[in-house]
Amino acid sequence: MKINLLTVGCFSLSMISGFVSAETLKAYGRVHAGVQYSDISSESETSIESYASRLGFKGDTKVNDGLEIFFKYEFEVNPADNDKDGKSGENITARSQYVGMKGSLGQILIGRDDTAMKKSQGKVDMMNDFEADIKTLFAGENRLGDTIQYSTPELNHLKFVVSYIAEDNSKQKGKSGLSVAAMYGDSKLKKTPIYISVAHDEEVAGQDINRITVQGKMGNATLGGVYQQSEKVDSSSKVDSFMVSASYKIKSYKLLAQYQDSDGASGKLSDSGNATSLGVEKSLSKQARMYFWYSQFDLDNNAEQEHMALTLRYDF
Repeated sequence: MKINLLTVGCFSLSMISGFVSAETLKAYGRVHAGVQYSDISSESETSIESYASRLGFKGDTKVNDGLEIFFKYEFEVNPADNDKDGKSGENITARSQYVGMKGSLGQILIGRDDTAMKKSQGKVDMMNDFEADIKTLFAGENRLGDTIQYSTPELNHLKFVVSYIAEDNSKQKGKSGLSVAAMYGDSKLKKTPIYISVAHDEEVAGQDINRITVQGKMGNATLGGVYQQSEKVDSSSKVDSFMVSASYKIKSYKLLAQYQDSDGASGKLSDSGNATSLGVEKSLSKQARMYFWYSQFDLDNNAEQEHMALTLRYDF
C-alpha cells in the first residue's frame, strides 16, 4: 500500500500539536489559483494555473528569557497540476525550510531560505507570483539551500541581513556565495511611510549583483522602484535592469500597475526586453481576495507574449 509522504507528515504534526500549545506550532498556507489566457507567438491557450500555492508549518520554543529556537517547513503545492491528476507527488516542491535561533543579538538560521538580495525587494513587486513577477527579467531572485543567514536586530528601523551559501550548493558550481542587504523602514509600509534597501550578491548562483529598492506610501497611493546591475561571474558583460510599480487603494479595491525593463538576458525568460502589467485586486475578507490582471512582454529575441487571468486567493 502506497502512503503519501505529505499525508504522513501532516498526521505526525497534528499528533505533535496535541502536546504543545498553539503558540509554538502553527500550520499555515495559501491556495491561489485561476483561469489564465496566454497568447505566445500567435498561439493561444486557456489554462487553470496555480500561483505559488503553499502549505507550511512553523514553530518556536523559548530556551530562556533571551533566546528562542524556531523552525519552518514550507512546501509549494500545485492544486492545478495535471501530471497524473497530481497523484505522482511531483506537484509538491520545497520552499523555505530551516531551523534557527534568535535573541537580543539578532537571529541566525540554517537551511533553505530567500537570500538577502531577494528579501531586499520587500513588497515592491506588484505582480509577485504572476507571469510578470520581477524574476522574469531580473537575476537575483534566489531561494537557496546550504545557507546560513544572519539578521541583525532592528535599530531605528534599520537592519542588515547576510546570507552565506556553501560551495556544495548545486547552483554555486564549486564556489561559495555571499548575499548582503541593508534595509531601512517597514517593507509593509505600516510602521514607516518609506522603505529603502541596498543589496549586493557576490558569486551567488553565478551572478554578481547590485540592487537599490525604494518604495513609499502617500495616502492611498504606493509608489516603488528598483534599479539593478548584474554580471555573470564568468563574463564581463553587465546587464542593467529597472522596475517601477504603483498601486492605488479605493475602498476594497486596489489598482495595480508595473513596468520592468532589462537590456540583457538575466532573468527567468533568458531574454532582454520589457514587461507592462495592469491589474485589480479585490479584497473579499481578511483571508480572501481576487485578482484580475493583464501582462504584455515585448522581448528582443523571442516572440511577444500576452497573459491575462482571473484568480482567487485564500490565506490561512
